[in-house]
Amino acid sequence: MDLVDLIKEKRFLGQEFLTWLWFYCERNSGLIDVKGIGGTEIWFEEQMVLDSGNESITCKGGSLSFAEARTAVREGKKISKARLRAALDGQEYRLTLNAETLEITGLRLPRTLELSEEEDTGLAGRFLDRVAMINEITDLINGLFTQYLGLRLTELWPERELKDFRRWLKD
Repeated sequence: MDLVDLIKEKRFLGQEFLTWLWFYCERNSGLIDVKGIGGTEIWFEEQMVLDSGNESITCKGGSLSFAEARTAVREGKKISKARLRAALDGQEYRLTLNAETLEITGLRLPRTLELSEEEDTGLAGRFLDRVAMINEITDLINGLFTQYLGLRLTELWPERELKDFRRWLKD
C-alpha cells in the first residue's frame, strides 16, 4: 500500500480526532491537560469545514458555538479543517488544522520579543525563537493526538467517551 492510499484509508482518524477535540474543549471550557506539556487552553474559532465526501460546508464567524456545525456532524458530516486558538505557556497561537494529514497551516505565532530585543538578538535569534515556538505547537498537536488515540484504543471509548459525545451532540 503506498502512502497516498494509506492516508486515504486512515483519514477518518484525523476527522474523528478533530471532532473529539472540539467536544472535549467545549465540555471542559477549553482547558486540556496534555501529558508532557501540561495545561493548555484550546478554542475552535472563526472557521470549521465539514464534509461528507460529496459535499462540504464551511461554518464561519468569530467565537461561534457552531450550532450549524453540530447539526452537520449529527447528519454524518465530518470535520475536515478547523481554525484553532491555543494558549500554551502564556503564549497564544492561531492555526488551521487539516484533519486528513494533521497538517498545520496559517500558523500565527505569538510575538515573544519586543522590538528593541529583536534588534539585539539579530536575525539568528529571531529565527531560533520562531523555530522553538513551531516545535511547541507541533508538540502540542502531537500530544493531543496521542491522548486521543490513547482513549480511542481502550474499552473506555464506547462506554464513556462515545456516550458523552452523543449526549453533547444532542444538547
